Amino acid sequence: MLWQDITIAGTGAWIPPIRPEQEPRGGPGTGQPSMMALNGFTSAAVSKDNTATQMAARAGLKALRHADVASADLSLLVHAGFQDPDHYTPSAYLMRVLGGRDTAGIEVGAASDGGAAALVAAADHLAARPDAKATLVTTGARFPDERWGHSRELGYVAGDAGAAAVLTRGTGFARLVATAHVTESRLEAQTRTKEGHTGVARRSPVEETGFMPHIDVLQRATHRCIETVLDEAAVKPADIAHVVPIAIGSVVLDMLLSGSPLGLRADDTSWTYGRHIGHAGPSDVLLALDRTFRSGTLRAGERVLVVSFGVGFRWTTALFEVTRDPVAMTPAGRSRSEGVCP
Repeated sequence: MLWQDITIAGTGAWIPPIRPEQEPRGGPGTGQPSMMALNGFTSAAVSKDNTATQMAARAGLKALRHADVASADLSLLVHAGFQDPDHYTPSAYLMRVLGGRDTAGIEVGAASDGGAAALVAAADHLAARPDAKATLVTTGARFPDERWGHSRELGYVAGDAGAAAVLTRGTGFARLVATAHVTESRLEAQTRTKEGHTGVARRSPVEETGFMPHIDVLQRATHRCIETVLDEAAVKPADIAHVVPIAIGSVVLDMLLSGSPLGLRADDTSWTYGRHIGHAGPSDVLLALDRTFRSGTLRAGERVLVVSFGVGFRWTTALFEVTRDPVAMTPAGRSRSEGVCP
């Protein structure tokens, strides 16, 4: 789908302390590197004192300040979370902390694809409401070890973080050019809770096997989603300056991107940043966009491609074009001087 006059005007991130990662059980002593080591994760952001939604709120505050947009100007807040047991209604909390009197709030699922899916939902709102000035997208994820520690055995490390972006009509520094979606719902059964598993011990088939048994389907769907965006926007792979994928690990990303129209490896993308935070679910792509837009390296005319997917399985790709040189700023990570969201 092609877009007109929808822009990113600000981004924000809240990243808790980062700790070095250790080998998963059974790694050392086997004579072979673990899948986690092959996947390239070096550390993970771990939140001990902030819920997923609180981290999303802190990131949202930073995004609003970056965009110089007032809460009263927000027509819609779209939140993408993942299994947040601390907030039954995260969008209501976020509207209380971040929104104006007339701000509406919705939540999207889509697992790790949630950040990109929320961007599209926010853009849809602006396109359908000519009177709307701005929308805010927030994401938050927290993966406690008692539920997600086994992810290391599957080859990835889960990281905790909140991220956000403000979308406006025409006033931002990066224009949304095109988006595409792909769904492979035949894999839906892979994410159902297995019979007999309850509480924190529940496991779905894909949590036990990882992505490798389905890599051919994942490759084809990723390629199709990328090709759709490039074809609709009449953009060649060589015209893409920056690629922002979800931070799922270098082995998986190499398989998904090397044979795609892009012909890239994980180290050619924002994965070089994501490997230090861990796979932060729906926050991945917004964290990387925040880092990219605040780096001071972007120039007007450069294109940024988001490549996102989540279990279920769903894909979103989004193409942005930088319309003016973003001002270099310190990446909006953790700040002890920030006020605490109640």
